[in-house]
Amino acid sequence: MSDYKVTLQATTAFPQKKRRWKTKDILVAGMIAVVFAFVQIGATYAFMAMSSSVGPAYARLLNGFWFMSGFMALSIIRKPGIGFVAQAIAGLVMTPLTPFGIMILVGTLLNGLLIEMVFFLTRYKRYTYAVMIIGMGVLSLLYTLFEYGPSGYGGLAFPVQIGILTASVISGAIGGWLCKKLTDSLVKTGMLSGYSNAQA
Repeated sequence: MSDYKVTLQATTAFPQKKRRWKTKDILVAGMIAVVFAFVQIGATYAFMAMSSSVGPAYARLLNGFWFMSGFMALSIIRKPGIGFVAQAIAGLVMTPLTPFGIMILVGTLLNGLLIEMVFFLTRYKRYTYAVMIIGMGVLSLLYTLFEYGPSGYGGLAFPVQIGILTASVISGAIGGWLCKKLTDSLVKTGMLSGYSNAQA
């Protein structure tokens, strides 16, 4: 009986130990966050320009960018909480460089929590194209719905509102696909040798 208990403890403790953050994990998440923070900064200004020039439906095609820091970090590192950390770092970088100030940090933190929920539902075990595409597509739609009132979308023509929601889902789906594709490509180059399960 005692041998059984020892074996049981070992098999249950191993996954927990495997999921502990290492210094390398934080550094990799930080690098991912900084890279995508500057991508998001560009997307933020592009979103503002597109909203006023071609309309909000086209601008919402940029939605997927807001989640890529967290999705990429989790796709590579695959440990609970690392997506939130990546989003937080990205938000800190973006805060002084966008016109939204501290609100951009609040938004990225909220997005980080939502991203973690996607992978929590899979017990942090599934990082397939389906999970990435559907997960980011749903989050992108929720993000737009959260901003629906403040952005005044409810007063727009019905076809425009349909366009906004459709563009949000499409953008998120493409963003999820791109994150998975980038992860697989990086694995093939050998740049992620310390994360051998990133292509699983």
